[in-house]
Amino acid sequence: MRSLVQGNGHGLKVALCMVMATVLGACAQLKSGSSQMTPPTQATPEQAAERERESQPPKVVQARPNGSNPQPCLINFDDEGALEHIYGQARSTLAFRTGRIGFGPLQMCDPSKHNDCWAYRQRCSRSDVTLDAIGLTHFHLNMETGIECYTLPDPGDGFGKGFGKLVDFKCTDVDWTKTPRVLSSHDRNQWVKLWASNVENRAPTYFDLESISVLSDTSIQLWFRKRDGTWWFWPELKADRTWHFREHVRDVSEVRIRGAKSGRASSYVIGSVVVRD
Repeated sequence: MRSLVQGNGHGLKVALCMVMATVLGACAQLKSGSSQMTPPTQATPEQAAERERESQPPKVVQARPNGSNPQPCLINFDDEGALEHIYGQARSTLAFRTGRIGFGPLQMCDPSKHNDCWAYRQRCSRSDVTLDAIGLTHFHLNMETGIECYTLPDPGDGFGKGFGKLVDFKCTDVDWTKTPRVLSSHDRNQWVKLWASNVENRAPTYFDLESISVLSDTSIQLWFRKRDGTWWFWPELKADRTWHFREHVRDVSEVRIRGAKSGRASSYVIGSVVVRD
């Protein structure tokens, strides 16, 4: 037996390595599989009608140019230009739906006056990507850096006080456009809509959703509308992980997010999304 082991030691090592690689590979697949996407479910006609009653999708969506190479765009709610163009820079964390007339001052959205409104809008490679609240006037852009006090005095720019940073037990002013944020829903039942639009004429355009980072503690459901008008969805994407959609969410006119049934918190929190426009 000893001579057999010695004579075939190299082969035995190779065999053991192959077994270990197989086991480790299987473990890796199980671990990564927790965030692997299963195919989405197509909505029933009743579900699709409900989505469209909540917020009418655009009737005309611009196709991307033939042969275009969609570029990835990270939206992590920290973009200074985007925060600067929210009413009050979301200084109290409330990202109010915002509008303006021409080059006038930012105002809270009034559909009777404003043709175009947004809660958070960021410029990407060839389009603007917008996240907006459905059915409410705002969602929250919570500040990540221990913001727990109101600044004093009011800066006097017409938007009122905002949150400041507590330093040595004193409330310290911050630059709201340079303060990292995360998106937090008003509650678990709030819908947030994401879409892309042409920079010049604001016409909606098709885009791809690459990934979404869902923070603790509440899972989300995610819906999207394909070019053919059908709605598809995942009923639950668990919290505390980043979901990669690969080929599932391509050439869509909009994406909608809402809290899933599971989770301890009353709101869901999104750290970032990546789109290709």
